[in-house]
Amino acid sequence: MLAAPSVVQTTFVKKIISLDTNPSQVVLNVPDAMAAEIPPSLLVFSDQSADIPVLNRKTWTPDQVNILLNTHKNDFLKLSPSVLQGFTCTSAPKMTQFRTKELIRAARPRSGRAKVQLKESQLTCMLNLLSGEISQNFTDYPSDMLLYLSSKNVNKGNCRSYFSALGAADFSVASKILNKGSELFREATECLGINGLSLSRENMEILGNMACTLDGSYIQNADPLILEKLKSCNDFSASQVAAMETLLLSGTTQYGNAASWNKQTLENLVPLPLYFTRNIWNRFDSKTKRMFLKTFMPKLRKANTEKSKLKRLFQATRGCTTGNITQVIVSDSAFPFDYDLTQFDLCLDVPVLKENLNSICNKVDDNGFQTVILKKLNEAFPSGVPDQDVQLLGSVSRVASLDDISKWNITKIDTLAALMKAEDGPWEAAKSNKIITQYLSTSGNSLGSTELTIINSNLCSLNPSTLQTISPDSIRNASPLKVSSCSAEQKKVLYGISTTSFSSQRSSSSIIYQLIKPYLGENTFCLFA
Repeated sequence: MLAAPSVVQTTFVKKIISLDTNPSQVVLNVPDAMAAEIPPSLLVFSDQSADIPVLNRKTWTPDQVNILLNTHKNDFLKLSPSVLQGFTCTSAPKMTQFRTKELIRAARPRSGRAKVQLKESQLTCMLNLLSGEISQNFTDYPSDMLLYLSSKNVNKGNCRSYFSALGAADFSVASKILNKGSELFREATECLGINGLSLSRENMEILGNMACTLDGSYIQNADPLILEKLKSCNDFSASQVAAMETLLLSGTTQYGNAASWNKQTLENLVPLPLYFTRNIWNRFDSKTKRMFLKTFMPKLRKANTEKSKLKRLFQATRGCTTGNITQVIVSDSAFPFDYDLTQFDLCLDVPVLKENLNSICNKVDDNGFQTVILKKLNEAFPSGVPDQDVQLLGSVSRVASLDDISKWNITKIDTLAALMKAEDGPWEAAKSNKIITQYLSTSGNSLGSTELTIINSNLCSLNPSTLQTISPDSIRNASPLKVSSCSAEQKKVLYGISTTSFSSQRSSSSIIYQLIKPYLGENTFCLFA
């Protein structure tokens, strides 16, 4: 994006124009950085007087480029990427079909030249201008334009060459709503005969930048070459980062085992270290990190890296000084006595937490430490914490937020039972409601007698409409429930169900009173006197 011109720049350019109205001479005399101030009308001059090297090194606006592309018949191949990327659809109707095709061809990737950066509107316009006349020599087109090419325009026998050319594209150009990444990868798996999650080296060579669109399960099962392909990506999801780190820590990549990593390893991985978590950064000592960041950080700032990414990097590289938490340290009866909150966070790696979750949850009672555990558990399972791990949380579960709970799998009755243990502390109504309704959202799960016995007093966190789904049989076969904290409306629903549940006992008022007593409101005992 061009910076807004200063008054001094505008005045300076006008002064040059007043001294010499010869268009080609004006272009020559105006400093490169001020070329955007030249009126488009002064860019209409003969091909013979156009100095292509001068035009190429200046920065132009789209309006100026429209004039340059339409009035000068020079070979488009000679124009620089900075000129070519100013193409707009409004300039196309003024060109012949041959010239239009030549312009599109000139914007293709070429060795030794910067990429012609084109936006989605420009790319779709180019494709429309070709009117379906698509050559099967796909390298003749801008790679990003191929993102929008319909599969019907690709001969089945040429699909490999198509995906190979597409591999040079920037997949972030396409609007997310189009879902181009998953759509094109599905087509690529059919073309390349990919089955399962494994991606061979040959697959990665062809797919190229499509690696940026793959989910974590493919990344961690791909040939290590994928790490080189991922270096061209603009950003990653948490699951992609986790998979990338899993692949790195496997020791099967060209970067070797973590024990051998050094400053050169980090430099060879650039720009990926920008996205690494403490899971990787804790493998390097403070001196190594400091030496690397001394050169890496200035490069990131020069590239105008997003502040949020820089902040995340800063947090990830902060060092553990107390000592990384290991299985041996966790087994110490005094654990985590030697750690304050900051060091507990910095020294607890996600893999260690996953392997020792039960022991760590049993020994950590501090709310702050427990919050760290939940945060790292979300990092460990970006797609959702499995039932078997949720069952191990114990009192840690009580500091969870509603958002944390939404990421838990609560599909099994054992998970529900583990979460409802009274010895782990009481639940806030909103949280117990969230847990129970998540359990009920799984097909086949209901508020049966076993569930009611497990939930007990937490039943009062449910809405009356949910309580109405309880069957009389469930109430009859459940242990007596403690529902004194329920509202009058909730008790009314439960009372109605319980009277049906114990209708066979109506012959004895004292017996039925004892059975439905938990579900009665205040002052109703007199009905059975």
